[in-house]
Amino acid sequence: MQTGPEEDNILVRLRRIEGQVRGIQRMLAGDRECEEVLTQLMAIRSSIDQVGLLMVERHIEKCLLKDFEDDPDRLQKVKATLQMWTRFGLLPGASSPLEGLPE
Repeated sequence: MQTGPEEDNILVRLRRIEGQVRGIQRMLAGDRECEEVLTQLMAIRSSIDQVGLLMVERHIEKCLLKDFEDDPDRLQKVKATLQMWTRFGLLPGASSPLEGLPE
């Protein structure tokens, strides 16, 4: 199966995440400071979130909006909305976008 640039980007990111996870394993075996390990875990979480975003964008482009390929402006608006949602979406542990926000 041949991959395109989008898939290649996702695979590169996943390999990087894999390396980060192995690094954390080495850190734990080497008795590194908890804060250092937590920092790396947060970096992995952020990386996974980015891969998830790329996968959702790919799904939107290739599956949901495949009939709108001739309308790049519309596709760009959907992507921008998705990016805005991920930036301002759910807080960790929240079940709705407004949960946990100050009133």
